[in-house]
Amino acid sequence: MKTSSWDEFREFLKHDDWEEDRATGHDFFEKTLPDGEILRTHASHSGSKTMSPGRFKAILSDQLRLSEAEFWDVLRTRTPAPRPSPAPEPAPASLPRCDTGNALSSNESSSTILPGFTSINESRVCGRAPRSTTR
Repeated sequence: MKTSSWDEFREFLKHDDWEEDRATGHDFFEKTLPDGEILRTHASHSGSKTMSPGRFKAILSDQLRLSEAEFWDVLRTRTPAPRPSPAPEPAPASLPRCDTGNALSSNESSSTILPGFTSINESRVCGRAPRSTTR
């Protein structure tokens, strides 16, 4: 595995549109992904010194969320890494509303005794009497 120097890493951050957050002993950077997730990383001032393979691999997977090939592609093409757009969230399932105003969960049966009723025979589920168990 070829590892990045800190200068190459900083160049990657520039081309991948990371924003500098603050500078102390290291420079801290943030990138907001299309789904709103914020990635954070920091870069050493060590210049041409290269990272160890373990550190480089950890930074790629944990902080940049990219593969090694994607990292080097950003440096080669000088364009941001393509990241998938967020998948639309599924619409919430519509649950029936009952006489008491309580929604039934998918694991409740129609014979559930609802608040305000004292027996299964008196229970009403969404305006219907419970199913008969005798035939």
